[in-house]
Amino acid sequence: MAHHQASPFDDPSNPFQDPTITSALNSNNQDTSYELEQDHLGNRHRNSDEFTSFRQFPDDQHDPFANVHDQKVEEALRQKERELAEREAQLEEQRRPHANNFPPCFPIMYLNIATEIPLNHQSTVWWLYREWLWFEITLVWNFVACLCLLFSHPESITSAPTDLGIALTEMFTHTLASFFLWYRPVYNAYMKEVSLYYNFYFVFNGFHILYTVYKAIGIPNTGGAGLILVVTLFTDGFVITGIIALLAAICWIGMGLLAIYLYKKTFDHYKEAGHTFKEAKDDAYGRIGRSNVARDAAINMAWNSRN
Repeated sequence: MAHHQASPFDDPSNPFQDPTITSALNSNNQDTSYELEQDHLGNRHRNSDEFTSFRQFPDDQHDPFANVHDQKVEEALRQKERELAEREAQLEEQRRPHANNFPPCFPIMYLNIATEIPLNHQSTVWWLYREWLWFEITLVWNFVACLCLLFSHPESITSAPTDLGIALTEMFTHTLASFFLWYRPVYNAYMKEVSLYYNFYFVFNGFHILYTVYKAIGIPNTGGAGLILVVTLFTDGFVITGIIALLAAICWIGMGLLAIYLYKKTFDHYKEAGHTFKEAKDDAYGRIGRSNVARDAAINMAWNSRN
């Protein structure tokens, strides 16, 4: 019979041999809650692996933020499509040949501020158009004032027939000149952003402003119902004719102030857009070079020089 070797743990003084401690250890080994806790920790470890994978949501679950993101992207695409469609429609409208609509009594050209002028400049061009209309009304009223002056026939004013003739002539000639020399160029300038058109406007509308000041003064024998004529009529007691002439003088002054304001506003835009006089000069040379008349004239000059 083999000799039983004494174990160091068989010592009665060993605390692990205490019955209370050994019973507690045996109860823990048989307790299933420890296994569940271990299993729970193991599941948490596996779940953490799943969450750190490239796919956070299983195939059988739906991403709750997917609909919101897709809706925003789809709405942005639809908005972009609408903007492109509107822009294409505007370009197609501009390329399409239009029937002449101006002037209404005898259309010889097409003018449409709403479709031809960029939206941010339409207000300025509308006011330029109103300035031109105001100028035409002023010319007509100036003629009426000179006509009333002729019929009133004050003794101190001997220039009534001359003033009436000049006013009648200017009512027709200045209507056409103002339209083609400064309103039509500034219309094309805002429509096409061409420096040459802006410079045409600056030159001829500058003369137009000086002409307005000249008429507002009312120098005799100039056809202008201005301030000098108004003072003379009220001094001689011709009140009704003086009131008509005063309205004409107010029209000249008001229209001149509006012209100065729009001139300044257009010049500021000209500078902000980066246009220069050199650009206008180069554009003018280019247009002359592309002109058939200029080419024919150059060919004829060269041919004549050889002969």
